[in-house]
Amino acid sequence: MILKIKSLKKEDIKEVLNIALKTGASCNRKEAQKIMSFSLAPGIKPFNPNYYVLTLSGKIIGISGLYYDYEDPDDVMWMDYFAVEPEFQRQGYGTKLLENLVEICKRKKVRMLCVFTDNPGALKFYRINGFKVCGKINNYYGNKPRIWMNKTIK
Repeated sequence: MILKIKSLKKEDIKEVLNIALKTGASCNRKEAQKIMSFSLAPGIKPFNPNYYVLTLSGKIIGISGLYYDYEDPDDVMWMDYFAVEPEFQRQGYGTKLLENLVEICKRKKVRMLCVFTDNPGALKFYRINGFKVCGKINNYYGNKPRIWMNKTIK
């Protein structure tokens, strides 16, 4: 089995959208498709997201993204649409995706990686991988909170 992480291509969008929707990493197909397509447009600005696709023997099994928020310092990045196909979860593939993002952050001299989540499984995964809860908005998603987590990059 060959594991690879590559940059998102136009032909990958449909498949990674399905993964993001299936896992709850996104709940809005149109918005996610627009953002992913926009990320591939020429003339990308520094604040636009970059997405990465995880493949196992050529089959897409995961998606992850990084972006700068214009309100944050240049050494803070955010994760976006981080998801692994359910049948491949808890087998180390999410950790591989996260390690890739951390390496990119190190090259860009980023000191903090942040993420929002409301998923209990994701919270556990992020905690195991060194993230700490730094904020929470109750009832943000109706009856679910929006939890802000971050990890210091060394």
